[in-house]
Amino acid sequence: MIRGKIEKMKLSCKYILLAGAIALTLLSGCIKDSYEDCISDLNVYFYSKTSCQLDTVYPEQINDITLCVFDENGVLVSHQQKNNIELANGYTEKIQVYNGLYTVLAWSGIDNSYFDVNDLQDGVTKKSDLLFRLKRIQNLASSIQGVKVYYGERPSILVEAKNSKPVSVKVPVNLLEVTNRLTITIEGLAESPDDYEISIESNNGSMNVNGTIAKDDTIKHEAVTTSEAGVLKAEFTLLKLETGYNNTIVIKNKADGTELYRGSLLGTLLLKNPEVNLNCDHDFTIKFTTKDQCSCGTYTIMEIWVNNWLVHSYSTEM
Repeated sequence: MIRGKIEKMKLSCKYILLAGAIALTLLSGCIKDSYEDCISDLNVYFYSKTSCQLDTVYPEQINDITLCVFDENGVLVSHQQKNNIELANGYTEKIQVYNGLYTVLAWSGIDNSYFDVNDLQDGVTKKSDLLFRLKRIQNLASSIQGVKVYYGERPSILVEAKNSKPVSVKVPVNLLEVTNRLTITIEGLAESPDDYEISIESNNGSMNVNGTIAKDDTIKHEAVTTSEAGVLKAEFTLLKLETGYNNTIVIKNKADGTELYRGSLLGTLLLKNPEVNLNCDHDFTIKFTTKDQCSCGTYTIMEIWVNNWLVHSYSTEM
């Protein structure tokens, strides 16, 4: 009788141990002999380093992160938004995924005050979809002066749990700035600098989830403008600059619309300076010097300087 009870107790203990083992396996995220359902961690850490920099930096302007994980078909599987962060060495965000091949994308600085941002939807959003569009009224763009937007991507991340154990994968993401600041000055306008305006026409006001420039209409960027001692100064902040897109500087008389200058920001100005690298440089100064042809208020461009490099010089018969 007692022996029978002992055998039953042993059998019960075996079942309890077996159930515990199964529960532990389930908690670990895997089922033995089939690891497809294993839940592993992507530990994403962030830094910033252009191809021109020797050291890694952690820009203090990065205080929010939009983190996205896409599968091998380019479909969003998970995303998260974190605000009020302090980017530093060792800062990480964790996202859990199943076995598979993934791409991790990250954005910072996409402020709803300045951009119309599309909602991210797991299982629906693709890397090639439109992410945000610069706000505008008709064709006049809102100013993003003081805004810095960053983007980073890490492709081909293989997550493969083995021996019924989930894995933890470290994922470095290099956040690079996609915004650009331009300071344009016109010298030699004597007593009438306020008679002129500087604007930029561009079609790079929208961006896709994967960091590429999205198709967009041409919009006009107006500047924060000041004038002093015959010098007109205009400050702009633009999104990603890339050849193949329209970025045109226009200088014209406010009263009659006569254009003093119209030219490509990249093709005829920035890229004429051999020291300019669009992958590294995001602050540019462009200086126009002018001369009154007849002491009658009729001006012509004499020189154009980009980051203190003379890119154009014109001779005019007086």
